Amino acid sequence: MGILRKTAQKEPSGRGVVRAALDGASRRVLLQEALKALSQQESTGRFGVWLEADSNATPKHENAAGFHGMVWDRGNLETPQEWALLSLEPPLPDELLLRGKTVEQDLEAFPSNPVIGPLVGLRHAMWVPIETKEQLRGVILSGSTGKQPACSRERVEAVAAELALALGLEGEQRIARLRNEDLGAVRRFLVQQVAATSVEVLLSNLVESCTAAAANGDGPGAGFAAIGALPAQREKSGKSFSVEFRWRSGDDSWTHAIESEPLANVWRRALEARQVIGNESQTGRTQGAASRIVAFPLESEGQLLGTLVAGLPEGAVSLATLDRLELRAVLAASALRQRRRKEEDSMLAGWPHALLEGINEPLLLLDEAGKITAASRGARQLTGLPTRINGPEPVGVPAQAHLAELFCGRDRERLRTWLRAALDHGAQSRGTDSEISRADLHNGVSVRLRAAVPVPGQATMIVLEPVVAGKSAGRADRAEIELQNVIEWVEEGVVLFDAQDNIRAMNTRFEQIAGLAPEESGKCKTLESLIGRLQSHAAEPARFAERWKELTRGIEGGVREELQMMHPAPRILERAARPLLDPTGRRLGRVEIYRDLTAHRVFHSKLLQTEKLAALGQMVSGVAHELSNPLTSIVGYAHRLLARQDLPGRTEEVRQIYQEAERASTILRQLLLNARETLPERRPVSLNQIVQCVMDLQRFSLAAEKIRVEIDLAPALPLVPGDPGHLQQVLMNLVGNARQALEQQEEGGTIRLRTKRISERRVLLEVADNGTGVPPEILARIFDPFFTTKPAGVGTGLGLAIVLSVVREHGGQVHVLSPPQGGAVFQIELPVAVETAQDEALGSPLPAWRKLVPEAAEAAGCENRFASPLETGKGARVLVVEDEPTVARLIADVLEDEGMHVEVLLDGREALDCAARQSFDLVICDMKMPGLDGQHFYTSLERSGNPLRERFLFVTGDTIAAQTREFLERNHLPHVAKPFRVEELTEKVHGVLAMQSHRQPRAAEVAGKNAARNG
Repeated sequence: MGILRKTAQKEPSGRGVVRAALDGASRRVLLQEALKALSQQESTGRFGVWLEADSNATPKHENAAGFHGMVWDRGNLETPQEWALLSLEPPLPDELLLRGKTVEQDLEAFPSNPVIGPLVGLRHAMWVPIETKEQLRGVILSGSTGKQPACSRERVEAVAAELALALGLEGEQRIARLRNEDLGAVRRFLVQQVAATSVEVLLSNLVESCTAAAANGDGPGAGFAAIGALPAQREKSGKSFSVEFRWRSGDDSWTHAIESEPLANVWRRALEARQVIGNESQTGRTQGAASRIVAFPLESEGQLLGTLVAGLPEGAVSLATLDRLELRAVLAASALRQRRRKEEDSMLAGWPHALLEGINEPLLLLDEAGKITAASRGARQLTGLPTRINGPEPVGVPAQAHLAELFCGRDRERLRTWLRAALDHGAQSRGTDSEISRADLHNGVSVRLRAAVPVPGQATMIVLEPVVAGKSAGRADRAEIELQNVIEWVEEGVVLFDAQDNIRAMNTRFEQIAGLAPEESGKCKTLESLIGRLQSHAAEPARFAERWKELTRGIEGGVREELQMMHPAPRILERAARPLLDPTGRRLGRVEIYRDLTAHRVFHSKLLQTEKLAALGQMVSGVAHELSNPLTSIVGYAHRLLARQDLPGRTEEVRQIYQEAERASTILRQLLLNARETLPERRPVSLNQIVQCVMDLQRFSLAAEKIRVEIDLAPALPLVPGDPGHLQQVLMNLVGNARQALEQQEEGGTIRLRTKRISERRVLLEVADNGTGVPPEILARIFDPFFTTKPAGVGTGLGLAIVLSVVREHGGQVHVLSPPQGGAVFQIELPVAVETAQDEALGSPLPAWRKLVPEAAEAAGCENRFASPLETGKGARVLVVEDEPTVARLIADVLEDEGMHVEVLLDGREALDCAARQSFDLVICDMKMPGLDGQHFYTSLERSGNPLRERFLFVTGDTIAAQTREFLERNHLPHVAKPFRVEELTEKVHGVLAMQSHRQPRAAEVAGKNAARNG
C-alpha cells in the first residue's frame, strides 16, 4: 500500500482511526492515522500496520495472499518497499496467526530464529492482532532497538481495536449498500409492474441488474446472465426442454453459447431437478468472465416457466452473491408468470372482442349466470362499460357485472325475472316474451331489451335499443348518452342544468354525495324538485334553498362556496358553479360540481388535536418536574420523623403523611413516564406491573364514574420483551375505550383485566367490559386510523390504531370478541422473553455496587466491622450542589445522620471553585440548575482532571429527557430520580463510596506492580 515517510514525525496528531472510519476514509488513510497514533511517543522505534487486502479496491495484479500495509521507522527516512507486504506464515508467531493473541519477542534471546524484513535491526518486537468476529484481519508491529518496548501494550492494542472497529464498520456499510441495492431493484421492479410496464422491459432490466457492477461494487457482478422462457404449450423433462433465451446481458461469447454444450447441460439439469444447479466452468473461454456457472429454475404457482443462467467470475463466487441472484430469479419468475397469464387471457378473450369491436349496435354477450362476458362498441358507449370487461371499472358499473346491475333499482327485479326466462332455452316453448319493452339504465337512458338467438358455446346475446319518448334515439340522443358516460367517470358530483333550470344530466357520484337513491334521482327533473328533495338535508334549510335559487338569476363568472349538510350524514360540500355559453355568448345553462371536503376537514381537525395533545404532554411534564422538589422534601422529612423515637402518639399521623406522599410520588412518576418521548426499547417487562401502574392512575376517575374494576393477574406470569411506556399506552387506550363505552350506561358497569399464560411461548392480556359492545358492521374498521363513532371533539380515532401498531411491533396479535351476553373483549397475545432475562428480572437483583464489591454484599443488612471508613460512610466528606434549599437541606440531614460531613452549596459556579480548593469523597449534584447546570459542572471537573469526577452522584427529576439519559449512560454515572425515598438516597451514596473504596486498593496494587517491573 505504500510507505510512510519520516516527514510525518513532527506532524500534529490527526483525526484518529475511528473518526477517519466514520468519515469514510480509505484503507491508506486508516493506516496513516494508526501510525500517527502509535508514533506520538519520543522513544526510538519502528511501527508497522498491515491489513488484509480489500477485495473491492485491490487491483487484480496485486498479491492478495498476504496483508498489505505501511512501516514507519523513527531512524530512517524511508523503509524498503518490500516491507509493505506481510506474508502470513512463519516466522510469524503461531499464537498470533492461529489464536489471535498478542506476542512479545526478545529477538536477541533467540538469534538463530529467522528474521523477517520488518524485524531487521530490532531487539524487542510486539505483534498485536487485529480481529473482527474471531477472524484475523490485520497485524500491528511495535518494535524497538532497546530493551523496553517502543510503545505500551495497552496503546498498541487500543489502536488495533480501533482498526478492528473500522474494518467492521466497513464490512457493515458494504452489507448495507448491497441490501439497499437489492431493495432498490425489487422496488423498481414492483413500481414498473404496477405501472403496467411491459414484461419484456421488466425482464431486460432484471438480467442487466445481474451483471451490474458499479464503481463501488454494489452489483452482483455476474460475468454474463440470460433469462430463458419455456413455451406455454408444453413442459417436459430431460433434453426435450425447448427454452427461448430472449433476455441476455454481459459477455457476448458466453451468452451466444448459452444454448450449446456444456452450458446447456447445466440449465437442463436445473429444470429437470427444479433446483439450483452450479458447475465449475469447463470451457476454454476466458476464466475472468465466468469461473462458475449457476442455473436457477423459474417457478410460480407450481408452473415451471423458464430458467436464469449466470456466470460468476472468480472473485464474485460467494453465498451472498447466490442469494442476490436468487432474489432476481424470483422476480423473473413473477414476470414470466404475468407474461404467461396475458398470453392465456388473450387467447381466451380475443375472439369475442375482435368480433364485437367493429359493431356499433349495442350488443351484450352473457354467460349462463347472466354475467356480461363481452360488449360491442355501441354497448360500451351506451352503458359505460370498460373497453375490456376485466379493465378499470367506471363509477357505478362493476366489471363483469350481472346484466341487472346496469339498470336502476326499480327495474332490477323485473329484469332478473325476464333474464332467467330468456336464458332458459326452452322459454319460447312456454310462451315467455323474448323482449322487455322499457327499462332505465343507471345513467338515466331508457332502452328496450331483446334476447337474440344463443351463440354456440352457451353464450346469450342481448340487444339494447335506446328509446326516448317512445321512439328510437337519433343522433342527438346518442350525444346525450355520450355526455352522460363522460360525467360518470368524473370523481366529483356533477349536475348539468339548461337555461330553464331543467336537469339535463346528473352523475352517480352526485347521487351518492346528496344521499339520493337511484329511483329518487329519476324523479328529480328540475331545480325546484331537487331543492325540495335536498332542502331538509342542509344545516340551514332556508338559506340553502335561497342560495341555490340565486344561482338561477345569472352568474357572470365562476362561483365557489361551501355547503353544510346534516343528512344522511354530516358532510361539508364544496360547490363550484360556472355558466355554459354558446359561441355568441348566449347563456345555455350552467354546470355545478360538488366535492366532499369532509375527510379533509376531519384530518385537519385531528392533526390540530394531536398537536394540542403533544403540547399538553409537554406542559404535564413541566408541572410534574416542578412538583418533584417539594414531594422529595415531604417524603424525606416524613421518613425521618417516622425513624425518630421521641414522637409518642404521633407516629400514625406521620405514617399517613408518608404514605400519601409516596402515593403522590408514584402518580408523578407515572405522569413523567407517559410524557416522555423516547426511541422504542426492548427489555424484559412484567405485564402484571404494567396493569397495576395503569390502574393506579385510573382508579380515582373510574370510581367517580361508578365503574367497577376486576383484576385477575396470573401469579407466575413470564416476562415479555418490550417497551414499558408503549405497552402502558396500549393498556391505557383499551381501558379508556372501555370506560367511554360504559359511560353510555347510566348504571355504570364493570371492566375486567386478566393476564395468563396461554402457551409455552405466549402470554395473554385481556381487557373486557359489559358495555354496548362493537357492532358487527364496523368491526372490520375499528383499527383504521381516524375512524371513530364518537361525536366530534370526544375521540380522535387513533387509539385502537396505536394499539394495533404497538402490539405488532412487539411481535404480538390483537383479537376482538363480541360475547353473546354483550360487551367487548380485547385480547392481546405477546411473546415470552428468553429464560435468562426472565430469571434475572424475576429475582431480586442486588444493586450494581453490591455486585462489584463482595464485601458490601456480605454487609447488606448489617454493619461490617472490618469495612473501611469509605464503605461505611462514617467521616466521609460530601459536597451537595442543589439549587432547591429544602431538598439540599434534606440530603444534608440524611447524610449527617449517617456520620458524614456535608457541605451544601446552592450555586454551581461556587461549587466548582470549592471543588478545586478542597478535597471531597463524594459530590451529590442536581442536574438542572440556573447558571452552571449539572452536566457542565461534571464536564468542567473532567477537563480539569479533578478526581472528584469519579465520585459523582446526580439527583435529578429530568431523567425522562433523552439528552439527560444519554449523558448519564454515556459517562456511566449513578443517579437517583426525584421524588426519592431516604433509603434510595443512602443506598446510592453507600454504593458510590463502596465502589471508590474497592477501586483504591486495586489502583495501589497496580502501581506497586508497575514500580517493581520497571526496577
